Amino acid sequence: MIRGYELSPFTFLLLANVIMLILGCFLEGTTILLIIAHPVSPPHRAGAGIDPVHFGVVAVVNIMIGLVTPPYGLLLFMMVRSRKYPQGPRAEVMPFSAPLTVALALITYIPSLVLFLPRLMG
Repeated sequence: MIRGYELSPFTFLLLANVIMLILGCFLEGTTILLIIAHPVSPPHRAGAGIDPVHFGVVAVVNIMIGLVTPPYGLLLFMMVRSRKYPQGPRAEVMPFSAPLTVALALITYIPSLVLFLPRLMG
């Protein structure tokens, strides 16, 4: 279905970001990587000309942002449990969503930020 739309790399990355952020709010990170990111994305990513290392970093950052985002941020529950807070996930984490999203946008749409070190090493 995705191939039928002939998405540009920019649009494909935007769609992948939205899907992985939403899934990250409800599923565990390894599940998303095993069920969604690994089997579904390679043919589309390769067709769009996106570097696999770049896409991997974008996917992991997406999933990590989703894991700290309510309503079911799994990492929020772990932090609450480890610090022994009496309440569940809190809204105090939401102000940190804006800088995380800006960082995600930067690494998504400026691949040289991610690929600088791998290219330097050969």
